[in-house]
Amino acid sequence: MNPDRLVRRFMRYVQCDSESGHEQAFCRLLEEEGARLGVNFWRDPVGERAGSDGWNLGASIPGTGSPVLFSCHLDTVAPGRGIQPVVADGVIRSGGETVLGADDKSGVAAVMEALESILESGKPHRPVELLFSVCEEVGLKGAKYADYSRFASKEALVLDNDAPGLINHRAPANVHLHIQVQGRAAHAAVSHGEGIHALKASAAAIAQIPCGAPDGDTVMNVANFLAPGPTNVVPAQASFDMEIRSFVEEKLQGYIQQTRQALDAACGQYGASYTLEVERHSDVLDVPLDSPVLQQIQAIYRQMGVETRVESTFGGCDATWLCANGIRALNTGTGMANVHGTGEHIAIKDLETTTRMVEALMAITQG
Repeated sequence: MNPDRLVRRFMRYVQCDSESGHEQAFCRLLEEEGARLGVNFWRDPVGERAGSDGWNLGASIPGTGSPVLFSCHLDTVAPGRGIQPVVADGVIRSGGETVLGADDKSGVAAVMEALESILESGKPHRPVELLFSVCEEVGLKGAKYADYSRFASKEALVLDNDAPGLINHRAPANVHLHIQVQGRAAHAAVSHGEGIHALKASAAAIAQIPCGAPDGDTVMNVANFLAPGPTNVVPAQASFDMEIRSFVEEKLQGYIQQTRQALDAACGQYGASYTLEVERHSDVLDVPLDSPVLQQIQAIYRQMGVETRVESTFGGCDATWLCANGIRALNTGTGMANVHGTGEHIAIKDLETTTRMVEALMAITQG
């Protein structure tokens, strides 16, 4: 690893705009960089389905031993245009008007620097595969629609977390619910008795739906409650969205059914009707603790003197879609901090630590 080159690489990446849906420029930058290194990226044309002007990037670099896939996402949240990174006291920060984009360009930089370092050294390495996805921040869409038939790896490392040494090996299934409640409009003053109040029916249902953590395996939330219209008209329509995440499929389905029951009761009370659409966002991620790639990463970190923490998380990342497609994927940290805000930053030493770990994992040719 070349520390100065790593920092220059990261700075170059974050100054290339790639807000979700607008990743094309960053895709082209990486393709040009790959060509210089002799890495032939192939395009996975998921842009139209994912809502991006870019595409997923994939690559396979031959080697010896069992292959491993490294996955990062190309997009940043807003405000992510015109990023001006600032370096001070060993930390790279946003200039204050935008995010920094360490989420997830620190991961991309670590993988690309590790790969360049190992290729220029001429040392043996395992087969290395890359998946850089679009539109992760708006629903893991690039990973959802990726062409997994092109990968040989059965294990993967996603670099999209905060602290180095933190490894997430479990994450819940995630479903989104979209509810529309139909009532009947009427003049709220003159003929209110003829109306069917969709807003009141929706509110009564929501009051019976748990939010937060109804049990140790599940979290739920309600958002986007809408019933637009003038105050002198009984609302004929209302809508709201929900999210349910659970490690246990039976519990997940049980809370969906509980939501239906709450809507049945509330709409029955007010004479309204409803439709409920369930969208599967991701499946359960569960990588065993004896997984070879997990043990390899822990061993590398121990040799580096970095403490590891292997944990479950309720957060989502591309690893869930890799796992759903037969690739055991872990998510580890890069040092990114205060992500999704204008105070986002990363310590250079953490970025270096991550890169050294990635390079060491690439260099394992046995086991």
